[in-house]
Amino acid sequence: MLSRLSSIVLLLAFGIGAQAQSPGYYFFRSEAPVQPGQFKALIEAVMNTNPNAEIFHSDDMTILQVKHNGSFSEQAARAVITGAGVALRAEAPTAEELGPNTIDPNGPPVYVITGDETADQARYSTAVELWNSTHPEQQFSTTPIHRQ
Repeated sequence: MLSRLSSIVLLLAFGIGAQAQSPGYYFFRSEAPVQPGQFKALIEAVMNTNPNAEIFHSDDMTILQVKHNGSFSEQAARAVITGAGVALRAEAPTAEELGPNTIDPNGPPVYVITGDETADQARYSTAVELWNSTHPEQQFSTTPIHRQ
């Protein structure tokens, strides 16, 4: 009976610990594109504040994403970013607003991983060929970037 209770307590503690280590994300929108030198300073500032946190940027350098393990609050992340000289808008965009899981049907082709590599490549190649035929000024390779 005691060993069963110990096992349950140990399993519960492991589950709580695993949940605490799962990553979370904060998104911020800057007033102006972040310059490369500023972004380097942001990386250093975030790492100095929380070595387990990481910071990423959008292609246009206006959306900042902070990946954390739960020990870094949104207010602390905002303070670090503004302390590094980046002006942030008051409202923080959500992942749904940014649309990482939404593909613009009128936008450039996007390689979507579904687990069926052959079908994924065929779908992407078809989308690229269609795009290239209608956008001769902006050609894409049928080989996705992650395979080049």
